[in-house]
Amino acid sequence: MKKWFLLLAVCLSNLVLASPIQDRKIDPTALAQLASALNLPKDVDIVSATQQRWLRKPNQERWEVAELPPDQKLFVLKWAAEQGMFAAWKPCYKTYDKALILGATTSRMQMRLDYLKELWNDGVRFSEIVWLTGDRPLDKQVDSLTDRCKNESEAAHILWTETSLPEEMRAVPVVFIAVPMKGEGSTLKRPNTEDTIVAWLKVAPTPCTALFVSDQPFCGYQFAVIKGSLPKVFLFDLVGPGVDPTSHPAAAAIVLDSIARWIYQESLSFLEYPTSIF
Repeated sequence: MKKWFLLLAVCLSNLVLASPIQDRKIDPTALAQLASALNLPKDVDIVSATQQRWLRKPNQERWEVAELPPDQKLFVLKWAAEQGMFAAWKPCYKTYDKALILGATTSRMQMRLDYLKELWNDGVRFSEIVWLTGDRPLDKQVDSLTDRCKNESEAAHILWTETSLPEEMRAVPVVFIAVPMKGEGSTLKRPNTEDTIVAWLKVAPTPCTALFVSDQPFCGYQFAVIKGSLPKVFLFDLVGPGVDPTSHPAAAAIVLDSIARWIYQESLSFLEYPTSIF
């Protein structure tokens, strides 16, 4: 009975998952090597263990996490480089209906817009640009424009207006999706990637080919979120520029946080991750 229930769940998931142009998954063998090197017990539930050990604390932002000890840091960064987590993700097609820039800190949104501009200069085309942002208050530790606007959504407007773009790209219609902060008890929490996608879907876009723009090392996690959030009638791709891991003081810890989120998202979608990988 359990076997048949699992089969039904997989079939149902295939009815709702979006259709990626190129699929992206973590290599289970490489993941097992990483888990072993970081002393996760054998036969551990990999989803639960990585949520407990690798995920950043609730309400903690990526720029607030502490870096791993030096020996673990070197191993994780080497492993991540071998798995392509710092390398650019490039598009498969030359033409898409929509290009969607995922919200982030101002520097990363600028990086994503610049990468979309680079793709345009390489001949990639799209008929509409959509900014998927949230009303996260800007943080002076990591955001610019704090003297000119209050939140991520407002910053996206400024970045779009003031970035030098090819004339034809500037003429492409642009839509801004701004998602309010979410109430959790007495506190407010910033919208996440899934929240912005759901908000975009409420605008009732027709089925299309969608090019999402992120950056590393977040491409894998956000790919899994998109795959689990979009209806199957959407054909999507995700791209993002590569990064220098030495540019962030907590790069290894951020990698682990992203992997934990990637694994969790894939487990929600009934993909190929067993509870134990050893």
